[in-house]
Amino acid sequence: MPVEWASLLPPLALLVVVALLWSVAPSQLELATRAALQGLCAQRPSHSFWFGPYQLPFDARMTGIYAGSATTVAWLARRAARRSAAPPSPLAIGFLATGVVALAVDGLNSLVLDLNLGSLYAPHNLLRYATGAWTGVALGTMLWWIFQSTSWRSDLRDSGTVFRLGRDGIPLAAALAAFGWFVWQGPVFWFPVVAVGLVLAALLTLALLTWPVVLVLIGRIECATTWQELRRPALAALASALAIMVVTSVARAGLERVLDLSALS
Repeated sequence: MPVEWASLLPPLALLVVVALLWSVAPSQLELATRAALQGLCAQRPSHSFWFGPYQLPFDARMTGIYAGSATTVAWLARRAARRSAAPPSPLAIGFLATGVVALAVDGLNSLVLDLNLGSLYAPHNLLRYATGAWTGVALGTMLWWIFQSTSWRSDLRDSGTVFRLGRDGIPLAAALAAFGWFVWQGPVFWFPVVAVGLVLAALLTLALLTWPVVLVLIGRIECATTWQELRRPALAALASALAIMVVTSVARAGLERVLDLSALS
């Protein structure tokens, strides 16, 4: 196949997938995606973004975390050929850690309000998303650093840092801010793509969380010299991620049925 035609296959495949998503009834897709992710999120309607009558499968905070994680991994992976494996600078680590602290403070503020104990400020879904996305960038950076550090043979790893504030933090902040505005506006036409995209973001994040365990179990930690050698552990990690998603979702559904729990508002 000529090179110019081969380069067109990924965007054409993406267009086909998007067209197929739009052919499915949004109400059915809402049920399917919420069922897939219910083990990972409380899915409270009042804490979630809505695309018209359709609720995203993650609440605002989890939307930020998983979108931030997946976007960060995708952004950092564009330099995969360098195999950078050095941790971020202390300044960058401080910036990323601040996001985790901000998420904890915002979550605690929402909790005390739910318990009728007062609050520091009025919670808002955009703030939940923002602190979640900030934490997601920290999570994605950590996952990519672990991936680079555990996958490649030590003599093939690059000494460059996996994350820099100027080079990576600014464009990621801009992209995630734009996505936050987009999900806040909730254009109904785009619900299928965003909902399925969040499921894929969850799969990617869970797969990377299980990645070092998979490499240890198959005896391939710090052994790879080419991307082709990572195919088998990648399939195993994706299978593990899917299993986690299914088990947690089934467990939650069963627990709610047994205890006759009503959905949170």
